[in-house]
Amino acid sequence: MLDAPLDPGQLLSSPTTDDALSLMDQLLRWLTSSGVKVVVILLAASLISFLAGWFLRRFFRTMVQSGSKISTVTGTVVRRDPKSQRAAQLRREQRASTLSTVARNIAHVMIWAVASVMILSEIGVDIAPVIASLGVVGLAAGIGAQTIIKDVVAGIVMLFEDIVAVGDWVDLEYAEGTVESINLRATQVRGIDGVLWTVRNGEIIRVGNYARGFSNAVVVLDIDAGADDEQVTTVLESVTAEMAKDPQWKDEILSPAAITGMLDVDANRYQRRVVFETPPGQQWGVERELRSRIRTGFAEAEIAFAMPRFVETVQK
Repeated sequence: MLDAPLDPGQLLSSPTTDDALSLMDQLLRWLTSSGVKVVVILLAASLISFLAGWFLRRFFRTMVQSGSKISTVTGTVVRRDPKSQRAAQLRREQRASTLSTVARNIAHVMIWAVASVMILSEIGVDIAPVIASLGVVGLAAGIGAQTIIKDVVAGIVMLFEDIVAVGDWVDLEYAEGTVESINLRATQVRGIDGVLWTVRNGEIIRVGNYARGFSNAVVVLDIDAGADDEQVTTVLESVTAEMAKDPQWKDEILSPAAITGMLDVDANRYQRRVVFETPPGQQWGVERELRSRIRTGFAEAEIAFAMPRFVETVQK
């Protein structure tokens, strides 16, 4: 048996029986020592990866169920209609699914990265230079990809805190419309004119979400200054009460109308404001119907709206 390492070129060109037996002996020794360790590492990595995926899926599923139960107990969904409750539950499920997928991918990458380094060490590769090289490459990539890292971190925070969800009508400062997709890199918003805006998550500083909790249908009226304000109040109260009782609209109205007094007065007009609380996203339809009913009520009561003011230009 040879003690010195074999020359692969010599062994392949003119192998002898002793050389072949020595090679087989070395291979068997490696298989019974390092080979077994490699197999154990692969099995352990597979098992840990499976358990981590199962745990993360269960964790986020439990989070969704707990969030739904807590909301019901504390009464945060009492004011929502069944449609809004289902939408909120679907949003929680979508958020949990996205977070679960991201967390499982990160866990799998980390587990198999560690397993790969351990396997390289077992097959005789000096991992110190490899780790050092990876550290340098990672540092360079981190410096060059600061914007991407910023976007990804912001995307994870947005998903975890449930700031926006698909289907929400939002104002992201750079774009306003319906959220069509959210990922770790960017958020896509479809504007009212059909334009699809893509906003990087790292650039989102201010978020206005019109689809959370409740919305307000707000109608501001410019009324002729000569109108009887008591009669105006009577008409507004009658119109809003009838609309709240209408079977077609009663599910879209969550509270009695808030009718303000005079807000702004000048020589030609004064303003009144009517507010209905509605489920998220239903405020625009309620506003249109409310304007139509108020217009009809004012016409029947012979209450005039204020005429638009024109500014005359004097030519010299």
